[in-house]
Amino acid sequence: MRKALLISIFILFGFFTNGWAQQTELPNPGLTPDSPFYLLEEVAEEIGTFFTFGDIKKAERYATLATERIAELKAMVEKGKSEAAEKALVRYQKQLENSLTRINKAEEEGKDVSKVAEIVSEGTGRHFIVLDQVLERCPDKAKQAVLKAKEASMKGQRSALKALAKQDPEKATKINLKMAENRLEKAKKKAEKKETEEVKKVIEEFKDQEEFEKEILKIAQNSGKDVSSLLQLSKEATTSHLKTLSEVYKKISPEAKPAIEKAMEASVKSYENNVETFKEKEASDKSLQEVVIPEEVPQEVKKKIQKETNKEAKEGLKKQQTPLPIAKPEKMESGERLEKRMGE
Repeated sequence: MRKALLISIFILFGFFTNGWAQQTELPNPGLTPDSPFYLLEEVAEEIGTFFTFGDIKKAERYATLATERIAELKAMVEKGKSEAAEKALVRYQKQLENSLTRINKAEEEGKDVSKVAEIVSEGTGRHFIVLDQVLERCPDKAKQAVLKAKEASMKGQRSALKALAKQDPEKATKINLKMAENRLEKAKKKAEKKETEEVKKVIEEFKDQEEFEKEILKIAQNSGKDVSSLLQLSKEATTSHLKTLSEVYKKISPEAKPAIEKAMEASVKSYENNVETFKEKEASDKSLQEVVIPEEVPQEVKKKIQKETNKEAKEGLKKQQTPLPIAKPEKMESGERLEKRMGE
């Protein structure tokens, strides 16, 4: 019996130590928390991790294991097994945390963490999307746990993106913009189903994701990187976001339209503020200065956006042109006193 157990462990060890590269899709969950043999998987993973050396390799290892936990969670929710799903969630959060800790440690030692930071950034983005789908199908008693896992995956992605931005800010920008676009695509699907409150929630997630772009720009600039290419990517993305938002606007109920208008305004303002903050005026490329609002945006909304952005631009110009207060001249000494002092 003991011999059979050891054979099983090493078979599993071989399975889990192969193919650690980032997967384009979720892996097969294999043994799941509802299985009586799940302990074998846990033991095999511990052995695999023990024989993985170096912070970067361990970070990659934990990232791979975190993805397997998401596959297990999805399988358990589909089977309606909440307790088993909870177990997968707890292990997911722990392994993601371990991966980020190893990245931070390697970064502090001056190692290049861009590859593993990209793996974690991309992986957690997929995790977030899968958890989003799981949330819509899971029973009420499991929803709080899934929401916590979503929050963990988002925080994990932000942490990994910050590390990536120091060495490859363009890649970090693309990953972040991909997540923002995903939120808009979800908003569009919710709008088609007339799920107004859900649309509003997803739009807030989009705005939060878009706002994170400022953090990436700040890190890139502090690291001595040229931000022009990042701003160009952001400009192209903003135009794309406006097109998608206009589709949502046309499908959503009238009471939700103001929220979409605000999102469009915020998107344009966010980009233009970033140009103003992160680009020297005298060296600024004029093509980056303002977003061309696409034709898909309804005319009445386009006018509102232009009015608001022009208003902000004028206010900013007015502040720059406000003359500095002129200091009052000190009281001149009388000629008699001045002559007396000079004589001294």
